[in-house]
Order: sequence, then C-alpha cells, then structure tokens
Amino acid sequence: MTLALDLVKIPVEDLAASVSFYEEALGLKAGFVSETYGWAQLDGASFALALYVPGKGGGGRTPGGTVDFHLSHDQIDTLEQQVSKSAPDATVHANADGSRSLEFSDPDGNILKIMERRNDGA
Repeated sequence: MTLALDLVKIPVEDLAASVSFYEEALGLKAGFVSETYGWAQLDGASFALALYVPGKGGGGRTPGGTVDFHLSHDQIDTLEQQVSKSAPDATVHANADGSRSLEFSDPDGNILKIMERRNDGA
C-alpha cells in the first residue's frame, strides 16, 4: 500500500478574490467553486488544492501565517517571476541544506513555500 497526497486546503476570507489570486499567481484553474459552501477546488497541480472559508464546512483554521505544507516546482526562478506579479513579497531563498525555496504571502496572509525540485531526486 502506498500513500499519496490527495488534497491540500488553505483557509481564506474572500473566496472569489483568493481564487483569482491563485489562478494568476500559480496558473491554476478553478474546477469547482461554491460560495454557498465557502469552497473552491483548483486544478493544475498533481493533487487537489482547495480554498475554504472557515466555518462553512471546510474546516476552522484561521487564515494567515505559515501553511503546514511545502509545494515543489522544477523552475523556481521562472515561477518567482510569475508569482511576483500577484505577490510583491515573493522571494527566492537559499536554504542551509543547499536547497532553494520561493516564499510569498497570499491576500489573506497565508505564507506559502515552494521548494525547488532538484534533478538529483532530492
């Protein structure tokens, strides 16, 4: 049996504004949006990325702060150029272990980190 990632959820205050941000910043597309349930599912990643309004059924985490996951991408510099159009705080960092990561905040103050996928399998 192998476990795989299926769904990542991010709490937001304004669902429509957040959907727009993630579509523009990361090139994702809304596959399902329900303002009634405060839920949006975005396509374009190898897993489902969902945005939810706390208290409407998706969970109760407060928006803002570091999210509890890191994403990965194999062209971090190109992605930084795209993301910085929507998130002016987007910055690529050199990490102590030799890796690099792109960090930025969404409109609700959720801080995302995207690790550079390296060719050596790390």
